Amino acid sequence: EDLMPIDENVYYPPGHGDLFYSIQRSGLLDELIGEGKEYLFVSNVDNLAATVDLRILQYCAAEGIDFCMEVTNKTRADVKGGTLVNVDGRLTLLEIAQVPSSKKSEFTSIRKFKIFNTNSLWINLRALKEVLREPLELDIIQNK
Repeated sequence: EDLMPIDENVYYPPGHGDLFYSIQRSGLLDELIGEGKEYLFVSNVDNLAATVDLRILQYCAAEGIDFCMEVTNKTRADVKGGTLVNVDGRLTLLEIAQVPSSKKSEFTSIRKFKIFNTNSLWINLRALKEVLREPLELDIIQNK
């Protein structure tokens, strides 16, 4: 119902979802749009391989893609990160913290889940502004 910790012993950072509201509240979103910027590239600080690939940007712009998540083939080193799953015909990110303990070995399988979320995102700024007119419905993930 709110964003308070589930109990006093479980705290979590707001994650990427807070980025969207932060750039909106700070005025940065409008500033970037006012400067003629169209896309924002976001990546985790610990993703040392993340680079701006202009081919991805050009593809997003040419195809009118508002949100693009870079993914790669999952390796044995990538068992903790998220993957994409089909839920009711829609691609959804599934993080290991959302997986029941009884299914974690299945989730970490590189045969069953072949895609790994790099957490490098391309976001159309005007589309983001439009989406933020209503509250985002983001999952609260309890890291254990």
